[in-house]
Order: sequence, then structure tokens, then C-alpha cells
Amino acid sequence: MSFSFEKFVQKSTRGLFAFIVVIMVVPLVLWGYMGRAGNEKDEDHSDAGIIFDTIHISKGEYNRRLQSASASYYAKKYNDPLTMMLMMRMGRRPEEPKAADLDRQAWEDIVLLREAKANGIDSSEREELEKLRDIFEQWAPRAQYSDELMGRISNELYGKTSLEVFKSWMHEHVIIEKLLKLISTSEFADYDRIYEQVMRGHQIAKVWYASFDPKDALREMKTPTTDEIAGYYQKNKDKFKVPGKVQVEYLMADLDELKKLEPEPTEEAIKAYYEANKKIEFAKPHEHKPGEKHEENETQEIKSFDEVKAEIPNKIKAKAAESKAAELMNKVDVALGAAATANNNAYPADIFDQLTKKFEKEKLVHDNTVSFDPKNVEDIEKVVGTNSNLPAWASDASTKVGDISQKVRTSKGVVLFRLSKRNESFDPGITERIRESIVKELQKEQVKKKTGQQANNVVQEITTHGMISARAKYPLDWRLTRYFRLGGGDTGIEDAQLGSAISRRAGGLKPGKAMMLAGTDTGNKDRVDWAYVIYLEDLVDVPPEDASSSFAGQRKSLDDDARKRYRDVYIQDLVKNANVKPDASLKKTDEKSSDSAPNP
Repeated sequence: MSFSFEKFVQKSTRGLFAFIVVIMVVPLVLWGYMGRAGNEKDEDHSDAGIIFDTIHISKGEYNRRLQSASASYYAKKYNDPLTMMLMMRMGRRPEEPKAADLDRQAWEDIVLLREAKANGIDSSEREELEKLRDIFEQWAPRAQYSDELMGRISNELYGKTSLEVFKSWMHEHVIIEKLLKLISTSEFADYDRIYEQVMRGHQIAKVWYASFDPKDALREMKTPTTDEIAGYYQKNKDKFKVPGKVQVEYLMADLDELKKLEPEPTEEAIKAYYEANKKIEFAKPHEHKPGEKHEENETQEIKSFDEVKAEIPNKIKAKAAESKAAELMNKVDVALGAAATANNNAYPADIFDQLTKKFEKEKLVHDNTVSFDPKNVEDIEKVVGTNSNLPAWASDASTKVGDISQKVRTSKGVVLFRLSKRNESFDPGITERIRESIVKELQKEQVKKKTGQQANNVVQEITTHGMISARAKYPLDWRLTRYFRLGGGDTGIEDAQLGSAISRRAGGLKPGKAMMLAGTDTGNKDRVDWAYVIYLEDLVDVPPEDASSSFAGQRKSLDDDARKRYRDVYIQDLVKNANVKPDASLKKTDEKSSDSAPNP
């Protein structure tokens, strides 16, 4: 945002006028709020209430704060960058304030502004514009500033606050933030807590482990009975159900074919594309070295024209093809509607043939898919493009044979689909193939249960009588890891997946204790039926490898947390000490309007 000459003149003369004003009015408002420049002659000067037992607040001042209370309320909700990011991604907003919430916020702002003014805190036009820019860039990071877009942000994200009120509120907001920052920067986290956080999770351990091979349980395996097979089938019917299949006819404006028809762009067109898109498409990755902080005034590096010149022609032709595909399918859509109208609002059975012939020069792609399960549409999307929405559309019970989809933009082009055939899913019953499958599953469960039980017996013996007794009672092939860091350290085990699982799970044990580790927890597909016993022999606290940087990082994080908590407590205490006493007439007004928030 640049400054106009008019603003420059106004800013340059402000100091002189400010000096005259101070000389005239400081004795009268030693602890009062002057407010922004503006016409306040017509506002209500009657009492809205009293703060700090002696300071009278006019209804005019109260109403100004109430008018911008929504902005203050939502600014608190959006103050946390992580919360803001999650809300942006999920399209969620904080709960709307009630009238009582806005009333409390208005009095809180009044108290904070009085305190800030008492401490000589004010804001400059530059600070207000920079804060306005920061808020704009948070919500529209790639857009160019405009009052229209800023007005949408203030209206949609700050409680239907008009842009005029939002800009006026920015003055008070900057003042309050400067006060709170001044107060909170004096707060620091406790060093003992920082050290505890740094050391947390930095331990090394040594573990004994033994494995149980499911092959050892095969000799005890039993053939499942007919009732067991039937019971398994009833519980897992969906697993054996033959899925429904559909066949789809499609009409597509193919991007690759349209791109081939595009002429090679001129040198001027290539340069123009680069200039128009360099900040978005050709920005270099923004990276920092370890320990390097991000600065707000850092400039974004852009790849040079020579670096990207070779890839621009394809981008230009691709965008042109996308535009022509959309335009062509819009025409097809209109013709489709006309054909349905002429056929008593029903699509003719050969409608796609008709459209292909009508747009013969445009060379639309017209074909039929093979029958497919909507849950397994990958092979079909290799032809029609990804993001086709075919699974949802084709499997929807309301989609009937002969229905035509809306236009869909896929990775291959713009497509219309027509459902030409549907076979519903059905229950096949216990066929011979299904019986064999169930027998294998039940026997597999027997083996898995047996190995798990053997491992649990060993764990129980260790828990009850100790490791020495367990080793004497169960002659297993016990093996020992090296000392390793919990949570992913190298255990020295040849089976890396088992070692990783032991490293993760050992953190839940105390020295001298054991647990069963299921084969499924190792991530090894070949050993899902195995079972293991792990016994934690030793656990030692060690400093992290990067203790210095870890301490600095934890200190910053905990300092920020402490300052946030101190800031909240400071506001609560200050408002409490202000002992706000609203005027009786104001209370009556509030009671009448308590059902809805005021409109700015």
C-alpha cells in the first residue's frame, strides 16, 4: 500500500496540530480517551457507566466501542495462527457472539484503551495500515489489496463489521495490542519446566525379546465345523457380497487433442505469460537454514525468464485447451437440453450419437466403458481422467439407467457421463470357493490366537514371578538389543521393522516389566501372525543430541505460552479492577435488545 501526497501532507502537519491540542486539553483529559479525529458533537454525552469508581464513560464512547466489538471479538478468535489455518482449511468460523458477549467486549476495550492512554501509548497511521495489510494477507495471501476485498473480509470474518468501522477500529486495536505486548513481554517460562520438556522423550533403553512362530502352532490346528463356517459367513456377509457393476457411456472434450491443435505461442506471448504469472507459478521454494528465523520483510525469489522459458509454451497451450474444452462442452450442454425438451423432457437413447454427429468438426471423444465396480474405478479413470466423481454418481440409488451427469472437469478433459447399464450387488451364499476361503481364515485365526496366547503366558509369568522364572519355565530363544533411543532409535536388530516396533512400544514399559507385541504392530506383512514378548531391562535418561537448539526452541514455545496466559490473566484482572458499573438506563436498553447482537 503506497501513501498519497495528500496523506503525506496530513501526516507531516500532524505533529504541529497535536502539540496545540495537547497544550489546550491535557489538563482536562489527564486520564481520558481523546478518540480519533471526527465529528462527535452530535453524540450522546450522557453517562453509560463508570469505571475505576471515578471515570465516567459517555454513551457516545460506549456506542462506538459496541459498534466495533464484533471485530475485537473475532480478532481474539483468529489470534492463534494454527487455529486460523485450520479454520481456513475447514471453512469453519467461531461461534457468533451474543449481545451480552458484545457488551462485555465493548467494556473490555474501553478499559484497555483507557489504560493504554494512561501509559502514553498511541498508534501511528503507518502502524494501522501495516496491521490492516497483515490481516488482509492472512486471509488473501495472493490477492492484490482492494477495499472491496478487504470489506468482504471484515464483513464475513469479523462479525459483519463494515469496512468503515473496521478501519476505525484498527486504531484502537493497534493501541490495545501495543499495551498487551508491552505487558506480556516481561513474562517468561519457568526454567525447570523448559528443562523438563527438553529432556522428555530422550531416553535410551535395552530390551530382551523372544518370538513365537505360527508354524509351531500348526500341529494343534483343527478343521472348522460347518456351524463355525456358517457363523463366520453371517458375520462377514459384506465381505463376500458380489458388488454391483455399472457401464457408462461418455462424451469428452479431450484436452490433449485440443492442445495439439493450438499454435506455438509467440515470444511476446511467452514473455507476457511470465510477467503475469511469475509470482504464483515461478516462485522459488522459500527455505531457511536450521536456526534461521523468518523475517516479515523477506523478498520472494522468482525464477528468471530464461530458467522457465522452455516450459511456458506448454502451459499457454494447456490453458487455451482448457478454455476451449469448457466452451465446447457448454455448447454441447445447451444442445443436450434442447434435445431433451424436444423429446418430452427425456433424453433419447442415442443422444450421445446425435451430439457426436452435431459436433463432428470438434472431434468429441465418444465411447463406452467396460462394466466396473464404482468402488474400483481406477482403470476407468485412466481413460476418462481422475476426479471424475463416477463412484458417487454411478452408485447413487437415484441415478437411473439413461440419466446423464453434469459436466465434470477431469484430468483428461471435460466429460458428460450417461448410465447405460446397472447390475445390482447380490449375496452369493456359501459357494465352494467361499467355503475354502472361510476355512483358511478360521484356521489362520486359530494359529494367531494360539501364538498370542503363548506370548501372553510368558508375559504373565514375568509379571508374577520375574524374568528368571520365565526363562526357566519357557525355553525360548531370548535375544538382546543394543542401547537405543526410544521412539525410533536403532535397536541393532536385523529385522528393521521389528526393531522399529520394539523402539516405539518399549516407551510404554517400566524397567523389569514385559508386554506382548503382536505381529500386526511390526508392519511386516509376512509376519502378521507372529507374536513377540519384549522385556525392558534398562532405561536411562540422556540429553538430546541438539540440546542447545532444543532448549532454545522449547524456551521460545513455552515463553509464548506463558505470555499468552499472562495476557489473558492481565485482561481479566484489569477489567475486574475497573469495577465496571453500567448506568441503569443502559441496562434497560440491553435487556430490550438481549435477543440479538447490535448491527454496526
